[in-house]
Amino acid sequence: MEVKQCCADFYENDAVKLIFGQSLHPGGLNLTKELGERLGIKENDKVLDIACGTGTSAIFLAKNFGCKVTGIDLAKNNIEEAINNSYKENVSGLVDFKFGDAENIDFENESFDFVISECSFCLFPDKQKASMEMYRVLKKNGKLGLNDVVVRGELPEKMKDILYNFICIQDAKSEDEYKNIIESAGFKNFYLEDKKDDILNLLESIRKKIFILEIAKGIKKINLEIDLNSVKENLKEIKDCVDKGIISYSLMIAEK
Repeated sequence: MEVKQCCADFYENDAVKLIFGQSLHPGGLNLTKELGERLGIKENDKVLDIACGTGTSAIFLAKNFGCKVTGIDLAKNNIEEAINNSYKENVSGLVDFKFGDAENIDFENESFDFVISECSFCLFPDKQKASMEMYRVLKKNGKLGLNDVVVRGELPEKMKDILYNFICIQDAKSEDEYKNIIESAGFKNFYLEDKKDDILNLLESIRKKIFILEIAKGIKKINLEIDLNSVKENLKEIKDCVDKGIISYSLMIAEK
């Protein structure tokens, strides 16, 4: 629980939100839209968004697909902000946000048509248990949709520290490992699509934002609790691993 709460707190940080943007994952809402389309989400379908953050994806799906979305997250401040955002976006009747844990989902069996989790599965310490919970709350023939970081092979020790401190990746896996975990929970018809360009685009976007933040910090327009020089160095290391194929990003879908 301590690790999961640490990551939840990390994504509550205002500086992190400023650098990563509101969606907090590679591909942003364009990839969320693609995920929704590939899953086949339609009006009035019930969707569970695990580790929903401030509700950006849940609200987007509700507005664009007409579905009913429940979001759960371990960060209470995120839940409060997500609820406020739902009223601002006039979708409070379609979305609902609650404090919740992926490894112990507080819903009855077969409650949802779809379960999604974006850039979060890699954070769950017990992925097997989380997969079983996702399977349990899905209706028969329901679908699971994930966007997540993929790590192929052994990361350099320095990179492990960078990934943990910079983007809170505790235990990202390879595509085959994700597939084995998800299928062992009972899922079938696993589909995978590499989204390497999305992670590269995110890194470039962060680089540009850091440049602007450095200017703002230099003229004392902003106060940050993070070391921008360290972030820039970390970005270079991560991009190098992406270019070498050690790190990537993937869209994954499976059926119950």
